[in-house]
Amino acid sequence: MQPDDVLDGHVHLYGAEAAADPEGWGLSRGESGWVSCVAPAGRRSIQGWSTPEELIERMDEAGIGACVLLGWYWQRQETCELQNAWYLDWARAYPGRLLPFASVQPAAGRRALESLERSLEAGMVGIGELLPQAQGYALGDPWFTRVVELAERRRLPITLHATDPQAGPAAGPATPLGPLVRLAAEHPQATFILAHFGGGLAFSGAWAREPLPGNLYFDTAASPLLYDPGVYRRAVDCVGADRILFGTDYPLLVYPGKTRVPGFGLFLKEISGAGLDPAESRQVLGQNMRRLLSQGLAPGGKPV
Repeated sequence: MQPDDVLDGHVHLYGAEAAADPEGWGLSRGESGWVSCVAPAGRRSIQGWSTPEELIERMDEAGIGACVLLGWYWQRQETCELQNAWYLDWARAYPGRLLPFASVQPAAGRRALESLERSLEAGMVGIGELLPQAQGYALGDPWFTRVVELAERRRLPITLHATDPQAGPAAGPATPLGPLVRLAAEHPQATFILAHFGGGLAFSGAWAREPLPGNLYFDTAASPLLYDPGVYRRAVDCVGADRILFGTDYPLLVYPGKTRVPGFGLFLKEISGAGLDPAESRQVLGQNMRRLLSQGLAPGGKPV
């Protein structure tokens, strides 16, 4: 496949002030959950940091055409709005290369929904990453439902964090998988992307007696930290190559024993050796995400 066809669907970036002093910045903004992820007490952090310029440089080195800038599951709506402003600025600086998803805190109610609508009107092309357990709301919360309905109307994907119940606490808060499956079934017109192979849903076969809803997709973010390289083949065999989305979690250091510099090369090499045929590789590495994004409606009802 052509290098420009590769699309990383799961990247996080932060402003210089956050990267310079993650703990101080996060705690001053009331974002203790984020601090516990990027600067965990008592153990070495595997969080890397990157500027937009460095990201573009690493993308060019690895032959990656575009990246989705995923938001974070912030506790405060004010922080969501700050990250959305960063992302819109960076997407304008690198049009077609950086594709911004909007952060939102549904627990903030009307303010959150109105802010989300403004961000989407400004050109953001998806919603997420969201994590109800960390943000303090339930999947049945009326304001979260309105977020899903907004995504449905605009045909934009929503990315949700999913934690494998077999993984340790370092993988993140527990996210019961049954409710995520029911959420997709209850909103068949919405498009849901479950990060991290859907916490194992994409390959476990646990739902084999009842097929997973067709509007569920699964990204590969942080896979080298969580699973062996055979996971790509297992997931494709279980749910199909058309539902797996390449994502790295850049600039997370997903090979901490091999490098302390964020990048894409080792991840791409792992996937290239995973036994996928050329057509499957093209789907996973970019075609699937581009298809999902092409369905979206931008301001004025125009295609994204």
